Amino acid sequence: MINRFKDYIRQHKLINKDEEVLLAISGGIDSVVMLDLFSRTGMKFAISHCNFKLRMFESDDDELFVRQLAHKYNVEVYVNWCNTKDYAKKNKLSIQEAARELRYAWFNQVCSHNNYGKIAVAHHQDDKIETFIINLFRGAGLKGLKSIPVKRQNIIRPLLFATRKEIEEYAKEYMLEHREDSSNSEDYYLRNKIRHQLIPKMEEISSGSSNSIKKSIENIVDADNFLNSIVGEKLKELLISSSDGTKKIPIREIKEIKPFNTWVFYLLNEFGFIRQITDNICVALIEGNCTGLRFNSTDHELLIDREHLIIREAVNESTQRKYNIPESKHYITNPLKINFERLKNQPDFVFSKEKHIAYFDADKLAFPLTLRKWQPGDRIIPFGMTGSKLISDILIDLKVNSFEKENVYVMMSGEKIIWLIGYRSSNDFRVKESTSEILVMELISSKTGFDLELFR
Repeated sequence: MINRFKDYIRQHKLINKDEEVLLAISGGIDSVVMLDLFSRTGMKFAISHCNFKLRMFESDDDELFVRQLAHKYNVEVYVNWCNTKDYAKKNKLSIQEAARELRYAWFNQVCSHNNYGKIAVAHHQDDKIETFIINLFRGAGLKGLKSIPVKRQNIIRPLLFATRKEIEEYAKEYMLEHREDSSNSEDYYLRNKIRHQLIPKMEEISSGSSNSIKKSIENIVDADNFLNSIVGEKLKELLISSSDGTKKIPIREIKEIKPFNTWVFYLLNEFGFIRQITDNICVALIEGNCTGLRFNSTDHELLIDREHLIIREAVNESTQRKYNIPESKHYITNPLKINFERLKNQPDFVFSKEKHIAYFDADKLAFPLTLRKWQPGDRIIPFGMTGSKLISDILIDLKVNSFEKENVYVMMSGEKIIWLIGYRSSNDFRVKESTSEILVMELISSKTGFDLELFR
């Protein structure tokens, strides 16, 4: 078992040389065996434990046992108390989901504060089979039917090669004490029903069915990897990266790919969109008149624009924040990069027609100027006009999509908007022959090709 453990880690490149690993230790037989294997193979590690406060004195006894293990193996131990029931209620989660979120949040916190490279959890082969069946019941696609991955981001599962029986035999051979979770013997949870009732029945009907499922999972993993390579090539072909960090996929081109719904799912699943959401996106695209519709995954937002699906990372920035700019400022870097320069008005002064540059009569400005995001109801008198116009109408006329609209700022002098930044300047503050001093504002971005450092 020890040699297989080392080979499995080496084969899947789970741990780098001299990397210290944080072990998730519950006190159960699986995690205790993992702990012992790490110790016997001479790897660097510490242990972490979550007390979920769900089983009264049992939870506290588990914590005490884990602390004793840390003393026995002479390693650092990190323990966190979690108010799991309150967290589940507040976030509308099941107890299991809440415990999982709290557990991994704690483990990641410990890693980031103490420079542990990986988090090792003690899932084994039987867990993998049970998860496959659970996901099968839920109607999962290939990704769900792959079951538990060997590694995902900084999480590794170095015991996935072993069966529960092999783990029990190892614990017996080395006389390893462990804790028994009383809830594991109850059939309240679906996983326990599968473990205690379904799998034994399957083995009774067809001996070796668990091994067959294991082989099926391996085949599914191979198929999914093959499919992902094809999807990756298609994404390279279709995906357009913009300087503002968004990604665009041409609608006309994806409509031509068959089967449409399947391709859209796999293309957008790269950004965390589940099948139910991608199917809704497909319906919207087929029915038409969907410009402006938005959809969300856990960490991305998608906008259906006129010609593209536009994808960006989820943002949560207040639109109410204001930034004051004193008269002495020569440049700002947050939230936009803008250079300010004062020049004398000369008869031969040359004005640029670039929209990222704006010119104002400096004597008419009231400092400090104010920079903020535009808001519904904002108005400006565009250069060359006498009447005001809603900024929302200007952005519609310019066909600015709703993602871009969220990042549109205005510069204000007092209560008046002098610049719809990057689009229109105000006629009220325009430079005239009588202007003595001009304030030039230049928006610095990757689109302009300028480097802010040049202006410091």
